[in-house]
Amino acid sequence: MSLIGSGFLTIFSFVFLISIVVVIHELGHYWAGRVCGVHAEAFSMGFGPTLVSWRDKQGTVWRIAAFPLGGYVKFLGDAGAASEPDEAKLAEIRERMGADAEKCYHFKPIWQRAFITAAGPIANFILAITIFASLALSLGVNYLEPVVGGFTEDSTAEQAGFQVGDRITAINAQPVDRFRDITSEVSWRPGERLTFQVERDGESLVLEAAAALTTVADSYGGERQIARLGIQSTGVALRRTFNPVTAISYGMDQTWTVVSMTGRYVSYVVTGRSPPTMLNGPLGIATTAGQTAISSVEHGDDAAQSVFLLLINLVNLAGFLSVGLGLVNLLPIPILDGGHLVYYAYEAVARRPLSMKAQAIGFRVGLALVLGMMLVATWNDLNYLLGQIF
Repeated sequence: MSLIGSGFLTIFSFVFLISIVVVIHELGHYWAGRVCGVHAEAFSMGFGPTLVSWRDKQGTVWRIAAFPLGGYVKFLGDAGAASEPDEAKLAEIRERMGADAEKCYHFKPIWQRAFITAAGPIANFILAITIFASLALSLGVNYLEPVVGGFTEDSTAEQAGFQVGDRITAINAQPVDRFRDITSEVSWRPGERLTFQVERDGESLVLEAAAALTTVADSYGGERQIARLGIQSTGVALRRTFNPVTAISYGMDQTWTVVSMTGRYVSYVVTGRSPPTMLNGPLGIATTAGQTAISSVEHGDDAAQSVFLLLINLVNLAGFLSVGLGLVNLLPIPILDGGHLVYYAYEAVARRPLSMKAQAIGFRVGLALVLGMMLVATWNDLNYLLGQIF
């Protein structure tokens, strides 16, 4: 594929993914606000100069902006897209609107503000469940059994007593159903001694092994450092089909698995037990989206199949990204949804809101923390991209 074609696919895929997960997130806030009677002044898809805008019957200005890298909903009384209160504007709204001031977000009861705030991440989780369930119902799921088919050189699993034919059923009491579950449980825990439940010749065994940090080539020509046991699968793929009920259950299980794995990885990074090398920022998301798109197009036998694979793989990737966006927004950091929920919890306990000055300081600290995380993620992205080039 030409450089221009690859670049176009990367940009298209990145914009497609970001647009889906961010717009759904903001629509969650918007819908909850409407339910609670809050007036939304603006709903923006993207940032920067307005390309197209219109006003609906409720007085909300909908706009499509020049840079489709996010979006926001601005409720009556907000100082900005982060829903930071503007004290002077709130006082002016209360005096000018009288009873209608109840349409202002910041004059609503605590539980309604918390509901509106939490609705964004919840919408992301619902989107992920819908995507995973829909794909499972329509296409089924191919998977490899969690059976040891062989070992790599210097395998820590082989040294720990694993044998070809062993079926791994659980790792540290976490059930294992597919071979990829082994990688998911192990890849972010280098050096940690893990307990494995194993079935061998009809008997149940317990083995312990620690994964070694290894530099591996990924499917897209780059390199990543992950923890590995050094085991190989049998290579025999099985297929599972679903009905509507089991598909929904699968979608919920898949979403919870991503939530659980991400949460545990973040806790390991915070406590210093795992390096932050798997954190990705916008560059990493764009790279993954582009590589997924290019691989999909190249593996299609004809144009129709290439487009089909492209859409299916991007939608599946959107499910994972949606979970990530929902989780990140629930972090207890001011400026994020989780930070607002912490403020509301304080208000519920203290029976008074945090002072405007304290909230403003919190937003500045939160912004610094978010920028710090973005710097780490961008550093990881650049290291990965440079590894592909050199």
